[in-house]
Amino acid sequence: MAFERKKISIIIPVLNEGNTIGACLDRLNEQTEPHEIVVVDGGSLDNTRAVVRTFLGVKCLRASGPGRGRQMNQGARVAKGDILLFLHSDTLLMPGGLAMIEAFMTQSGIVAGSFCLRFDHQSPFLRLYARFSRINHILFTYGDQGLFMTRRVFEQVGGFPELPLMEDVEIQESLRKIGCFVKIRHPVVTSARRFLLNGIIRQQLLNTGLVLLYHAGVSPARLKRFYND
Repeated sequence: MAFERKKISIIIPVLNEGNTIGACLDRLNEQTEPHEIVVVDGGSLDNTRAVVRTFLGVKCLRASGPGRGRQMNQGARVAKGDILLFLHSDTLLMPGGLAMIEAFMTQSGIVAGSFCLRFDHQSPFLRLYARFSRINHILFTYGDQGLFMTRRVFEQVGGFPELPLMEDVEIQESLRKIGCFVKIRHPVVTSARRFLLNGIIRQQLLNTGLVLLYHAGVSPARLKRFYND
């Protein structure tokens, strides 16, 4: 029996990402597997939407309200794919990345997964931090690693919780309870801009503190005050 190809919908939430979305879409256009791209704009004031409109076939929606979780849910509702990949606009998918997702998602018992991470900056500290992203555990897996899952499972868990922060952690808690979550060892490349702007050590200490406070029960609404988009 012939192998049935699965269409992948790539959903990208954006907010003032005119400087990054073009490179992200260029890399996605190099993918040869069946796919569609849905960009959901959270109210950009720069040229983000103008850049997106230069890419033929890319759907560009206006979000019904603020928040990355809301944007990703809105994109998923209009997407047509059997598999959903949620990608940040400053993250670049490697050549063959969609083929890797498709290969994993055809295996029995696998419901979701992500890639590991590499930064676009050669700081030794960031290289060390990226190594930890190879660990397949909720403490080392976040949205900038490219979360993917079947549509059926996405709908089963109710999509992303529409929180001001930690929506990627919350959905993982649900996904990991119902099936196998895999970690692809090949990396996506993400921007180090937040680390370079705020200081690499300072930003990582902030990230670690926020995660620990979240798992200690502090609400995402309170944590959001310390994390600016």
